[in-house]
Amino acid sequence: MDKDLYEILGIKKEASEGEVRKAYLKLAKKYHPDVNPGDSVAEQKFKEVNLAYEVLKDEKKRAQYDQMRAMGANPFARAKAGAGAGGFAGAEGFDQFGLGDLFEEIFGGGSAGFGRGGFKQSYRTGYYPVKGQDRETHLQISFTEAAKGGERMLQFSDGRRLTVKIPPGVEDGTKIKLAGQGDPGAAGGPAGDLLITLQVSDHPFFRREGNHIILKLPITFSEAVLGSEVEVPTLDGTVHLRIPKGISSGQRLKLSGKGIPSRKGGNRGDQFVEILIKVPKEESPEYLKAAESLKSTSFNPREGFGS
Repeated sequence: MDKDLYEILGIKKEASEGEVRKAYLKLAKKYHPDVNPGDSVAEQKFKEVNLAYEVLKDEKKRAQYDQMRAMGANPFARAKAGAGAGGFAGAEGFDQFGLGDLFEEIFGGGSAGFGRGGFKQSYRTGYYPVKGQDRETHLQISFTEAAKGGERMLQFSDGRRLTVKIPPGVEDGTKIKLAGQGDPGAAGGPAGDLLITLQVSDHPFFRREGNHIILKLPITFSEAVLGSEVEVPTLDGTVHLRIPKGISSGQRLKLSGKGIPSRKGGNRGDQFVEILIKVPKEESPEYLKAAESLKSTSFNPREGFGS
């Protein structure tokens, strides 16, 4: 194994402890003998990955290895003629920097430890556990479920059923993780996780803006001119809303605290009612007569427009 240990894990020398572990888990899962039965190349890479991790995860051993690299030495270099079948120099090459015991510990003594039996015994007894594969799925929920939260049941093809708790205030694309509900781990490793992506359906008349809800409310011309009190739907049921006299299309009225709960805690959003003045498509003679009588008024909504 002429490769540098950092190169084996595909990381930089400055990699953090977390980055070392992340790289190890990814490669160990890829080359694990349980995943690649009978593949001698994958088995050899699995050995190299584990050796690299055993050195680089330990602050003291990593410092010794870095010192060794700085001096141009490599105890992991391929052995010259007479090395064991595994292609390594043996434990004696590690002793100068205190790594001989490590070699013995991992491979059971000298290059003979690279034999198939000795190494397989170590991972079969759970010495190198590998986490199972994560699984992903999607769950369609309603606008109201996303806003108020709730529970949904997932049923899988194998008959397994899981309850998914939906917290209040989730948005479209929110991911929920169910730990340990993915594929089983190898060699005693933990099971993977189930990642659920929420897909929120559109509402017939509510629209979300952050934690606020927007509702376009149709009113008549008379209600706009004279003012009125109308019923308005909210997430919590119907409420009465006072329409002030002389309101125009596009103006918004606020219903405080009737919006979406915040996932971070704190105040709930508001509901804004956007006024939309509607006229009938088929006017009655009385409606047309009333409209004609208004032509004579001095009101000009476009006064100064475009000048």
